[in-house]
Amino acid sequence: MTGLSLAYNLREHNISIFDKSWRPGGRVSTRKHGSTYFDHGAHYLSINHHVKQLRDILNKLNIVKEKEIIFSTDFLKNEIIKKKVLIGNNGMTSIPKKIFEDLNIKGHFNSKIIKITKKDNKYSLFSNDEEFTNFDFVLISIPFIQAKELSQEFIEFNKEQEPKYDPIYTVMFSYNKSNNINLDGGLNLHKDISFFMKQNFKFPNLNEECWVVNLTSEYTENNLNIDKEQLEEKVIKIFENSFEISQRPIFRNSHRWLYAQTKITYNSISKKNWIGSKDSSIFLSGDWVTGKSLSDAWDSGQKLSNYIKLLAI
Repeated sequence: MTGLSLAYNLREHNISIFDKSWRPGGRVSTRKHGSTYFDHGAHYLSINHHVKQLRDILNKLNIVKEKEIIFSTDFLKNEIIKKKVLIGNNGMTSIPKKIFEDLNIKGHFNSKIIKITKKDNKYSLFSNDEEFTNFDFVLISIPFIQAKELSQEFIEFNKEQEPKYDPIYTVMFSYNKSNNINLDGGLNLHKDISFFMKQNFKFPNLNEECWVVNLTSEYTENNLNIDKEQLEEKVIKIFENSFEISQRPIFRNSHRWLYAQTKITYNSISKKNWIGSKDSSIFLSGDWVTGKSLSDAWDSGQKLSNYIKLLAI
């Protein structure tokens, strides 16, 4: 989302966008399995988020809808509220996809950039099997650890000003029949489960009852190499005990997000909103700058693009 924000705010330039994935959006991801869908990265957008530009774009492109859901702010304490959220019209992936399509810029997907070189003030980018040349600026908006590795030849990093991430496991599963659970999502399901959300209010045409569950960052950190089946069985057992479910899921899968959410932001350490080279031609930004949310990621891109516009002046 930071990359899309940069592209949107600098769209008067000749822009190319690269992503190792097959689609734009990073953690804003919808996973399809057969006839089921799971928003297994970013789950929703806060209805009161603080980034006006993003709100205006979402409204202009008509790519989100408002939903009121029944949400447990603390399942173990039985604290339940009605909560309004913004979700993508066709899954959360539809948000970055629609923004990218509206930009009408060059996109190189399934293209993981592994090396950057500079010659005669022009940058070249290299994937495993292709070279892309003749760039004046390179704006890197991937997780900080990966961005640092890619750009360390051009930028002097301060080890005392490095953001920190929390990893999170996500488990997805579905049931053939409804379990009549009167919640759409919530927090604190178990000491090891921080978040759970039903997918059916997002995808009303689903025939199965689908759920996404996030493990706590503490559990994930301590079990980074846990067996996949063991992890999924643990989560499903906790979930079924919590809601007294007798049927077994007909589908299950899991995903490990190593850089799921920012624990310590770069701005909180450095009071800066980006990292740049001395010649101001290569910059790093991302959701690790100011916060972990989708709107924070967009805001980071907007701040950096405003600075780049000042450089042009």
